[in-house]
Amino acid sequence: IDLRQPEGQQVFYRLVEKADVVVTNLHPATLREFRVDRETLLAIKPDLIYAHATGFGPHGPHAEDPCQDTVGMARSGFMFNTPTADGAPTYPMGALSDILSGTMLGFGILAALLARERSGVAQAVWSSQLSAMMWLQYYNVAQYANMGADFAPFDRTTVANPLMNLYRCADGQWIACGMAVAQRFWPDFCTVMGLSSLEHDPRFAKDKQRAANRAELIAILDKAFATQPRAHWERLFREKEFWISVVNQVSDLPTDPQVIANQYLVKLESGLTTVAFPFALEKTPVPLTHGAPNFSQHTDEILQRVGGYTPEEILALKEKNVAW
Repeated sequence: IDLRQPEGQQVFYRLVEKADVVVTNLHPATLREFRVDRETLLAIKPDLIYAHATGFGPHGPHAEDPCQDTVGMARSGFMFNTPTADGAPTYPMGALSDILSGTMLGFGILAALLARERSGVAQAVWSSQLSAMMWLQYYNVAQYANMGADFAPFDRTTVANPLMNLYRCADGQWIACGMAVAQRFWPDFCTVMGLSSLEHDPRFAKDKQRAANRAELIAILDKAFATQPRAHWERLFREKEFWISVVNQVSDLPTDPQVIANQYLVKLESGLTTVAFPFALEKTPVPLTHGAPNFSQHTDEILQRVGGYTPEEILALKEKNVAW
């Protein structure tokens, strides 16, 4: 629908009358230009949930600044989570800010629909790349806000708890240890690693001592892990129910047994493979079978089924380039 044309706006209003939710990520000035801003649409349908994905939130001096993934990630501080060796920010690939802010908007929409069902109150919903990426860094941001201290960049040679660390094995593969309650696992860990002499070593016997002598202990563990391939350590650790995982690369995921068992990658009817929904419904599953529609693929269907337009009226709209 061409929202620059008054007739196109009227078509859109007709669809809005039947809608529960309108979702947009257009710039506020564009929404006003197209006359599809929040105030205009709520006047047409007062119980509408109006959901707006923004860069930096609906208020403040930069509320209407243009934004995309790089910009949103930069503003949130996320680029300094894993700086380079010389302290420069880095840009993690994969459109993380775009994806997370859209996901958070989806949660907001569900909350707003539930609130409307229970209380009859309709409302606008906002998410922003700034707020979403701050939420992703919840612990980091909260620590600085309350204690005035930022998390130091991760350095596996100096982690305070060596049982929460990454280790390279003999075959070059990595394994992650996540034993936060280290003392509970320390005796068995020493035995499995073939380092029983360390269990009561005064340098490493307790959490405090292991933290104080972390660099020395990590160096010892590095040498131990390097004596066997990852599968060896993974098997022994699982027998003891240690909190561990292989460290996958993205290229490992299609053959990961957990990914396969839970169908976290799905093949679409087009033959392309994509990532499944990040949740599963037991009683009412929602299979993902189709990719994004092609441009104008469903124009006729939506105008006819939702808007109530006849085929002749749709043809007339297309002839005037109001719809495609």
